[in-house]
Formats: sequence, C-alpha cells, structure tokens
Amino acid sequence: MKVRKALLPFVRCMAFVTALGLGAVLAAMVPPVVTPTFAAACDAPAPVCGWKDRIVGIKTPNMIASGIILPDGHIVTNHHVAEDHPQVIIRDATGRIGRARPQPHDAAVDLALLRPEGPTPEFQELARRTGSMPQKLFVVAFDQGRNGPRVYRPGDWARYPPDDASMRARIHTNARALPGNSGGAVVDAEGHLVGILASGDGKISEIVPAAHITAVAARTDSSHSARFSKIGRAIRECADALYDAGSISRDPPPDLVSVIESRCMASGNKQLLDQAGQSFGRWWMFDRSRLFLERSLALDPDSPNSLMSMAVTLHLDRDLAAGLPILKRYLAIDPTNAQALRMAVQVAGGLGDREFGMLALDLMRRHNPAAVPLAESFLEKALAE
Repeated sequence: MKVRKALLPFVRCMAFVTALGLGAVLAAMVPPVVTPTFAAACDAPAPVCGWKDRIVGIKTPNMIASGIILPDGHIVTNHHVAEDHPQVIIRDATGRIGRARPQPHDAAVDLALLRPEGPTPEFQELARRTGSMPQKLFVVAFDQGRNGPRVYRPGDWARYPPDDASMRARIHTNARALPGNSGGAVVDAEGHLVGILASGDGKISEIVPAAHITAVAARTDSSHSARFSKIGRAIRECADALYDAGSISRDPPPDLVSVIESRCMASGNKQLLDQAGQSFGRWWMFDRSRLFLERSLALDPDSPNSLMSMAVTLHLDRDLAAGLPILKRYLAIDPTNAQALRMAVQVAGGLGDREFGMLALDLMRRHNPAAVPLAESFLEKALAE
C-alpha cells in the first residue's frame, strides 16, 4: 500500500471510520465500550480507549489514512483523504474489510462523509459538547505500524478558533499524532469528540472542529458531485506535485511550479497551501511563498504551523520588519519553540528593537536556557551598534 512519505505526515495519510454493518460495533458507540482486546493496550481513560472500536483504516490508490464510524453508520474523514476517488477501502477494528463511497457536499471544510456498503444510513446529528474548551486532547487513529487503532500521547494545550472564524480554521494542539492518523478522532478525557485530525508536523496537530460534521451532512447532495470531485482532483494533483517537489532543492521545472500554483490554490486546502508556501520558500521564490502562506493565514490566522512557515520565509527573504509581527503572534501561541526564539533574537537585533529582544530573552530563559549566553552576547553587540 503506497503512502506518500515525502510529504508532511498528514497530507496523504488520513483516517476514516467505517461502519460495516457491525451491530456490536455500532451499538458500542454511545457510550463507547472498551473491548477486552484493546483494554490491555490502552492506558488512557476508559472513555478515550472506547474510541478505538470506532476507528477504521482507509486505503486509497494514493495513501493509507484513518476514519471514524459515526453513531448512524456513516464514516467521517478528511476530503483530502477521499480526494476524487469514487470509493475507498476500509478496515475496521476487528480486521474486516469493506468499501465506502464519499458523499458530495459544498461545505468549505476539509471533511467528507463516507457511505459504507449496504443500506443507506440516515444521518444523526452529533451531541455537542458544552462547557469549557478542554486543553488535554487525545488522538485516536489508525496506526500503520500496529495495523490497527491506537490512542496516542495526549497534549497539554489546545487553541480553538473564534466562533466567527472560517470553516477552514482549525483547533491547534500539541497532542501526539503520526502519519496515517489524519481523519482520526480527537477527544477529551471524558470521551467527547472534539474534532477530526487534519494535519500535523509531529509537534503541533491541526484539527477540524467536530461541529462542522453536521454542516457537511446538511449540505450533502448529489447535485454537488461535479464541484466536490473537481476540488478533490485539485487536492490530488496538488499533493502529487508537492510529492515530486520534495526531492528538488533548487531550480524547480517551470511546469512543476505551474501545477503547484494552479492546483494547490484551487484545492483551498489549508495544509496544501502551507506546503506549497514552504516549497516555494525552499526554492527562494519568496513572492510565491508569501502568496500561499498569506492565503493560508487568511483562512486560519492563529495557525502555528502557518505562522512559523511565514516567519521562516520572511527571515530568508531578510524582511525583518514584516517578520516581527508574525513572530510575536507565533510566540504568543507557542513560546517554547527554539527556532522561533532564535529568529526572534535575530530580528530584534537586526531592527534594534530592545523591547522585543528582552521579551525573546525572557522566554529563552524559561524554555531554552542553554541558548541564552549566545543570544545575550548577540543582542548586546547588535543593540549597541
């Protein structure tokens, strides 16, 4: 089974959950039940472990990913998993194999509902979590190495988009996730579904809020087939081009540049926009890099991954003034990132911004003390000039 490993871990590795007409599995969904098979292998709270029964592995011609079986039997995953494929292969927690078909919709969000083989299920609206937004989140998804569902190490912080944000805006967390996990469930310690894993870089994961699943179901209709497939094709062609771009360090072929520009922008997919921006930045095509990263940040202004990519592009382009507010926004979200702190010190020194320099040093003392002496020496000289 082919997994496009050259891309960032979650571009082609998503997870879908499938209902194969398994009465026991579906009945165990509300509330989740921990099966004896998996109980011994899961040290998370029982309501979290119970989600393992709802996870399916998904195979398409391009990737292996994850999915979640909903109470009515539908499977939810990312649109960038389904792409424009008419059907996908699914494997449930018991090892049984089946097929499911993506259902077209016109919602501007990276989600898709899959209809498994058998009678057409009627969508049931998910119960919504009330109360404070949890900070400790768990990813429950299909693990390629174990060839089955797994609960990963939880995160200790999460940042949620405002109520008026774009549907493409994400929840961001440091919950652990790996290739093949996209499309998996992200839940709190009480077992409430918070969202669907969309992407990540091994450090910060991006999550589509679960509230959007109902919106997708409400806007699912066969009349959207052509557009849904068109966007899926753009996602696939963009991802293919980015895969090819991974082995090119400089001077990419003009036709590859053209495909990335047209297909990745047409995809409207946030992580593909990020990766296109990163590729152009790596090739020192800074205008193109900024264009794609600005588009990504317009969709999700508080995305740490997008902010860091933009900060690196501006740093390489030596536009320190433009990089200053980007780094401030990033450090307000994740003050522990050693690369961001180093860039902050360099930007403060280059601009003669003592206040920002002292802020960067203070954060460094708390989160990366070994780097402080060199940073202090640099700032002392830079600010004295």
